[in-house]
Amino acid sequence: MSDSKKRCPTCDSKASVVRERREMTFGRRHVVVDDERMICPDCKESFYLPEQLEAVERRAAEQIRRDEGLLTRDEIRAVRRRLGLTQAQFEQLLGVGPKTVVRWERGSVCQNASADRLMRLVDAYPANAQFLRTLHGIAPRDEGASMPA
Repeated sequence: MSDSKKRCPTCDSKASVVRERREMTFGRRHVVVDDERMICPDCKESFYLPEQLEAVERRAAEQIRRDEGLLTRDEIRAVRRRLGLTQAQFEQLLGVGPKTVVRWERGSVCQNASADRLMRLVDAYPANAQFLRTLHGIAPRDEGASMPA
């Protein structure tokens, strides 16, 4: 981490790393996670470096998934791959917004209970996935094609 990144954006003093367990709001949910951020000893400004923010978002999403019994990001990826879908096709199948599956699989956003149930349903009963493919005009997978990432 360069010294310039460690400087307070408010007063330009050298900031320090603070690590603590604390409650955070993640979307509409509240979760307790291990947090790491920067604090300025002079003006008391608290801020995240980009890599710190990404890490705490992943930890918060993982904790929410554990607390609520939701599929993990790896399980979501496995469901999508079993269906032979790209991330964009899986979004279309589920009726969620662009880049939503990307964020779920990256771990920076946590799915809601309805999306989680739908993913479990199409995984357990492939006929439901086929119905949604037809409904939304998602082309069947070419059996000779390589598996989506």
